[in-house]
Amino acid sequence: MREMTDKEKLHRRFIPASITKLLTGSYLFSHFVIPAKAGIQALSNWFPAFAGKTTEDEMTSVGNSSMRLLIVLICLISTHAYGGSKKMEYLYDLKEAVTLEPQSYKIDASDPLSLFTVPMDNAVGTNDIRNAISIISFPKGKIDIEHYFKRAIDDVQGGGTYLPVITQDLIGFGQMRAFYLFNFKRKIHEEYRIVGSLDDSIENIAIADAKRRRFIFEIESHRHGSQDPWDFTKSLQLIDLYTRKVNLVKKVSKGKGSIWTKSQDRLLLWYFKKKEMQVFDMNLEPTQHPLADAVTMNKDKVDFSRFVLHPQLPFAVLYGGTRMPDTLINWEKGRNIIPQPILEDGDHYVFSPDGKWVIFKDDSTNKSKTYLMPVSEKYPNYLGSPILLLNDYFNAKNFAWTTNPTSFVGNNGRTLYRWELTKEAQKSVMGNEADKSPTFHDYIVAKDLEKLTKEKKQGLGK
Repeated sequence: MREMTDKEKLHRRFIPASITKLLTGSYLFSHFVIPAKAGIQALSNWFPAFAGKTTEDEMTSVGNSSMRLLIVLICLISTHAYGGSKKMEYLYDLKEAVTLEPQSYKIDASDPLSLFTVPMDNAVGTNDIRNAISIISFPKGKIDIEHYFKRAIDDVQGGGTYLPVITQDLIGFGQMRAFYLFNFKRKIHEEYRIVGSLDDSIENIAIADAKRRRFIFEIESHRHGSQDPWDFTKSLQLIDLYTRKVNLVKKVSKGKGSIWTKSQDRLLLWYFKKKEMQVFDMNLEPTQHPLADAVTMNKDKVDFSRFVLHPQLPFAVLYGGTRMPDTLINWEKGRNIIPQPILEDGDHYVFSPDGKWVIFKDDSTNKSKTYLMPVSEKYPNYLGSPILLLNDYFNAKNFAWTTNPTSFVGNNGRTLYRWELTKEAQKSVMGNEADKSPTFHDYIVAKDLEKLTKEKKQGLGK
């Protein structure tokens, strides 16, 4: 089962126990008796939270829910009796995934550490140790932790809304209403109060212009005095910090039932209920992006609640939740541009900084797992065969990538896991062919394509 968001947990508290039981029973019924996708789609039309798509505008009255769900169940039974829907076929089979073993390190932490990228080589950062910015590095495969900016802020622990590395010396992240910048070269930090009202909070952040110290903040504003937890609006605000003061440059409304992501110099805002995508430049002015055109062209083939674009290549992964499969869509001339269902229920897709790998969590079984896929233009659909990393998963803020070398680091408690994706670290996997391939990535892609050519299917070693 996928991890519930805070809003879904709150929604769950408002649903009477009798309806919860009925909903759970319906869920099991739709998973084990009728074709999964048909059952889930019918249920999710009545309960958006069930589909992983709950937003502020979809929290409606549950007074007639019992009757509605009974009607849904009757429809589902009828669907099963008359043949149901055809089983979905996916490009990738997780059952055939080979396993890549990690290095593991015991750490002195009672809760999972929040992790983020840092400008140092072979390292990740956390703000959850000793009220400092701690750099966790892995010299010669061992672990080393150094602490910076100790007690520079009254209490910097407790996670945050993290950004990619801003410049070669600068990192930043937000917490509730504040935004912090840390300069390792100059050994100084800056603290900004982005919103002044206790009714407002920072939901998300993106870098608009690193040199000019401009950032885009998603701000949630709850109506003052309202007892309704869903009585709020959201906006995207371009804020200039160049003069070390908070200067609002531009503000646009973020409508209900929408999510956004930033890719290069574009911000893409998706209204998944209306199936409309808006595109803005880094000045929050309307503009265009090929993904918006591709989605518009394939409105009847895609349905997604989150999405992530590759940092360089012309494709994106659309997260469908339990309602729809995860889909790959591309806009490269000369390729098959029909959206392809790749997996049943993945989540937390994050590309490596060099774009050669993508990590994701699989939620299609009772136990969530962590997988890795190689990325290359040589593949028909850009993505290679899944590789199993761990029979467990990491929450969205408990993993990060390192650079030089490229490795994936995750933490789910007292153990820190690390997978170094270099030829030197993976010689036991490559065997006698280690000297023939320039990199571990080249080796994986070559082996994958070899099987694809011979057997017309992807898969490493099986």
